[in-house]
Amino acid sequence: MINKFEKKSRIAFIVATGLIITISMGGLTGCSSKEPMKEGEVNKEVTTPKEITGENNKPINESKSDTENGSLTEYLGLLGLSKEELINKLNEKPNSIGEGGLEFKEAGIRVWFDQESYTLVDQIFIMRKDIDLNGVKVGDKISRFKEVFGNPISDRNGDAHFKYKDIFLSVNYDTKTEEIYGLYILKNDF
Repeated sequence: MINKFEKKSRIAFIVATGLIITISMGGLTGCSSKEPMKEGEVNKEVTTPKEITGENNKPINESKSDTENGSLTEYLGLLGLSKEELINKLNEKPNSIGEGGLEFKEAGIRVWFDQESYTLVDQIFIMRKDIDLNGVKVGDKISRFKEVFGNPISDRNGDAHFKYKDIFLSVNYDTKTEEIYGLYILKNDF
């Protein structure tokens, strides 16, 4: 026969175990937290993605040819999207990266979210050298970029910032070779 103490202990144990399971499940499924994802975390909310298409109705993660222009417009359309909208448009499961960002290897980009709510795409880093941005690509000379986008609003130690429409382009280049090795599309300049 179970005495009162053992009965109360079992009930407390069952209640505590239930609470732990409930709290753990909440952590797995999320609860609309506005905290950024930490490095190494995986997005559990991935749904079946759809292809992003631009003006030419080609998926954004297809390789662009050397002569194809206009993909910059497609990438500009990603700024301001929520994480879910972005995943649905890119047709690719992302990998988490530092500072709450996501990497889309096939699309050749990394994205980070706004610093206020961590919910809207604020920065896009172009990783692939075959992505055509109005006739220039990573690997081209900074002089070629200036031909296409005009003079930068700032240019310090290999980091040139250009205003384009209502966004900014941050171009990192080697000051000796003048070759572009990094390109960011920014909703807000810094």
